[in-house]
Amino acid sequence: MSICIAYMIYYIIPSVVMVISLGVILWLVWRKLPRLAALNIESISEEKALAVKNRIMLDRLKRKALVFKQLTIQVLQPLKASARQLLDRIAAQVSKLEQAAQQKDRPLTGVEVKQSVNDRLAQADQLLEHGDYSVAEEAFIQVLNLDAQNATAYQSLIKVYLATKDYKKAKETCRYLIKLLTKKGPAVDASPERGHRLASLYADLGWVYELEGRKQLAAANYEKAIEIEPSNPRFLDLLLKISIMLKRKDRAWATFNALKDADPDNKKLPELKDEIEKIKTPHPSTGEPASS
Repeated sequence: MSICIAYMIYYIIPSVVMVISLGVILWLVWRKLPRLAALNIESISEEKALAVKNRIMLDRLKRKALVFKQLTIQVLQPLKASARQLLDRIAAQVSKLEQAAQQKDRPLTGVEVKQSVNDRLAQADQLLEHGDYSVAEEAFIQVLNLDAQNATAYQSLIKVYLATKDYKKAKETCRYLIKLLTKKGPAVDASPERGHRLASLYADLGWVYELEGRKQLAAANYEKAIEIEPSNPRFLDLLLKISIMLKRKDRAWATFNALKDADPDNKKLPELKDEIEKIKTPHPSTGEPASS
């Protein structure tokens, strides 16, 4: 009996376990059977072949990319050096501009202002000489921004305005500079340089009035110029001609004699003398012009 039980345990129980396991396997296969039936062996092979082909192409692209990278490095190496040089030049230029800006921001010394004024005046005079009046005007104004009392710049501006027939600005500039110079003392007591400048300004102002047809004001300013420089041929010539136009015979003769003494070689003296002699003075009683 015990032998039978042992036989059963040894043979039957494992068999039962195997049967049960086989049943579980068959049950699992039966559940997965639709999916297994859907698998296409050929497609699996094609996918494997495609994967291999893609890997080969990818390797080839990697090799080409490596070659292209090496060629690019060889080609761009000189360009890289040139670009570095260009960047260095740009950096140097920026540094110069920064230094210039710093120099511009700091106040100029007296010597620097004087040098800058002289340089700008020379440039502006060239512009004026070549007839670039608008640019010359701006250049002279820049001088005045550095030196607000620069008489040379003001007188040059008067020349610009006379050349462009801007008589209003010419008069304003003359008057302002006369006022500026006379603040330093009376004109008759001025130094030779300041006195000559004042006399020239009165003459210029008189000339502007004459161009406008305002002869009385022109004569008055010519007379002021002669008060400062009695022997200046230019001022005497201006006063003489305006006196003839105004028919001021006595004043004309006095100015003629002064001009003859100051400029005896003046070839226009005989002509001017004839014009004075032709002036008819008013009759003392009637006020009508009479022959001299």
